Amino acid sequence: MPDIKMPPWLLTGQSLAELIEILQEKEEVRCRLKGRAFGARVTNQHQARLLLTGIMQVAGEVLDRLPAQGPEPELKLTRRLSRLPGQCLKLFLFLLPISLGLFYLVFSTSPAGSARWFLGVLVVFIQATPLLIYRRTRLNIEHECGYVRDESGRSVIVIDQLPAVQFQSFLAHEYAHHLLVRHFSDTNEAWIREGWARLFQWHVSRHLSLAEDNPAYLHHVLLQIIGELKFAIEEISQSLGRRLPGRVRRIRTIYHRNPVHNLLTGTPGFSRNRLLEHSFGTAACFLAEKRLGFKALPDGLNIKAATLTPGTL
Repeated sequence: MPDIKMPPWLLTGQSLAELIEILQEKEEVRCRLKGRAFGARVTNQHQARLLLTGIMQVAGEVLDRLPAQGPEPELKLTRRLSRLPGQCLKLFLFLLPISLGLFYLVFSTSPAGSARWFLGVLVVFIQATPLLIYRRTRLNIEHECGYVRDESGRSVIVIDQLPAVQFQSFLAHEYAHHLLVRHFSDTNEAWIREGWARLFQWHVSRHLSLAEDNPAYLHHVLLQIIGELKFAIEEISQSLGRRLPGRVRRIRTIYHRNPVHNLLTGTPGFSRNRLLEHSFGTAACFLAEKRLGFKALPDGLNIKAATLTPGTL
């Protein structure tokens, strides 16, 4: 599968400089965040539906207009996160006899120094495996929410039992896809759809953060924005043959190319093409907002490819 093509108007020194400025602004906001009061997990359909209704109301305020009447999306609340601890516990119990056997081998037979160290590290790794799997799988499940159409053509938002604050942030992203499908078209290029959804998620999360005086609403969306912007900036600078300033390279993100790091920390890997799609979309839409203003985007919703051409920007 070929790499996603970068919008050519992003390949300029001016665009790179402006994106670096946006990235640094978002990183400064993230560094000032204190506390992570994410709330209890959303565990029932009624609670999830109430939060979706709240996101729909905030959408009208953020967009300065109420969306046109139309069918609301269905909400499917999955329960993979609630089953995950039990599944990892079973794996731990399955591996425990193996670890105990190796532990006995280490201290009963007194193997040579290097062999003892090897067996000791192996025991630790085996016992840590369920924890590593738990952390990695949990992060994957959290980010596998999505907006789909079922067989009858109904719009469905699929999301797991996330903490309430994170739930609303991710819900805003998926609801943005619903707004685009209903008000514009789902035939736009995917990077435009994803970029708009991330921009909308940012404005909804910021609105909720101010309304409820809880900066935790900004935590998850900033992790995603910063990671995607930095990835796009790295791709642009590489294409232009430019070296990024150290202050940009030092910004930490949730995306790591080192598989050993991902294994030991539980950080999930990523598809390069999918990340390129999200990154270019986020870079394009946040750059469009910087130059035109959020309210100046067509209808606050219809970001067309023509809006993001060199002549317009």
